[in-house]
Amino acid sequence: TGKVAPEFEKINALAERLGTSLPGSTAEFSGMMAKLVQQGISFKDILGGVGEASANLAVVMKMPFADAAEFAAKMQDATKTSAKDMTALMDVIQKSYYLGVDSTNMLTGFAKLSAGMKTIKQEGLAGAKAMAPLLVMADQAAMSGESAGNAYSKIFSSMMDSKGIKKALKGSGMAMNFTNGKGEFGGLDNMFKQLEKLKGLSTEARLPILSDMFGNDAETIQALNLLIDKGKAGYNETLAKMNAQADLQTRVNEQLGTLKNLWDAASGTFTSAMTSFGAAIAPELKQVVTGLTDMTEKLG
Repeated sequence: TGKVAPEFEKINALAERLGTSLPGSTAEFSGMMAKLVQQGISFKDILGGVGEASANLAVVMKMPFADAAEFAAKMQDATKTSAKDMTALMDVIQKSYYLGVDSTNMLTGFAKLSAGMKTIKQEGLAGAKAMAPLLVMADQAAMSGESAGNAYSKIFSSMMDSKGIKKALKGSGMAMNFTNGKGEFGGLDNMFKQLEKLKGLSTEARLPILSDMFGNDAETIQALNLLIDKGKAGYNETLAKMNAQADLQTRVNEQLGTLKNLWDAASGTFTSAMTSFGAAIAPELKQVVTGLTDMTEKLG
């Protein structure tokens, strides 16, 4: 019909507010909103938290705004996080980032881990919080995000195959159960408790058992050995390091206090004011341009 959606004015107002309060121009934030729409984020979700969360993430992780929008949209899809929890998800992401996991490894890690999160019913914000330390641990062990995500997904899938686990352990004198007894995953605490049983074994004794239980591809075995050797204590240590990080809003506020960012925000405000001024006198300018055109034609 040649008309924009009714939500356009609200999204435009959000872009203008962000352009005034954050380093970056209203035009950049408008471009960021357009990228969110292109990525399939609904107008409601953009206004419900995804828009502002993407902007804050861009400031903290020093990403171009359009790239941050695409990253946030894909992270929401990978983790199945609701719009209202997006700011909290971005907080988890930036804490992982400051422990060394870059945006590429974070995104590919969660993208590949998505199937595993579904298997163990750990989707959404709670799942992202639980899985993020595992990706940090893998990153610090020099595993790429894609390899780690793949490995954890395979591990979770195999853990739910109780018959396969029982068969693999036959004759070893050990019994392991990763479920809650009702057909669902028994949680990370139980997972570490079960894997603890393998910690005392020599490499020679451990490898055949792991291969029978989880397969023998290199990335899966590497991730399993990491989980066994680091254990619950290693997971808790990583979680504590994440929790000790400043939250997203604190980092944004600190960065906004620098002279450069204050000037950037002011520049955005100036630009918005000039745009508004231009829009206000546009009819008169159009008349001037039309008049000049007519005059030139007559002169010709």
